[in-house]
Amino acid sequence: MKLDQARNVVVGAFCAVAMLAVAGNAQAAVRVGGWSLRANGQVAQNFQYAGPCPVSLKFGWGLIGTEPATLAYSFVRSDGGHSSSQRVGSIPRANQSVPVYYDWRLGARTPQFANFRGWVELHVDSPNRVAKRIDFTLHCQ
Repeated sequence: MKLDQARNVVVGAFCAVAMLAVAGNAQAAVRVGGWSLRANGQVAQNFQYAGPCPVSLKFGWGLIGTEPATLAYSFVRSDGGHSSSQRVGSIPRANQSVPVYYDWRLGARTPQFANFRGWVELHVDSPNRVAKRIDFTLHCQ
């Protein structure tokens, strides 16, 4: 009987250590909670802008983590442009939205921008991979 009790203690201890190891390796997960576009400081309704150009566009994403986390992210644009280096940020608390922004000055009073469609995409590489594209339309006048 003592041998069975000892074996149960060892198995129980092993399971407890394994559960702690898994919990200790748990990593924060990040998701995009929302996104927005501002044109010359005003909210671009339906992600569209009509007005004088060039226009200063500010793309915004709200990142939410399950745990405090360090973020590594970058941006890609529809015209082939991209952020020159990976950016770093942090989420200080679980379930807190942290804003991430990308600025782009774009457009001219030319036929090319009369009905221009484009996008900017956020790429989060760490702590997990997430991407969110914001599509937009310009009507430069």
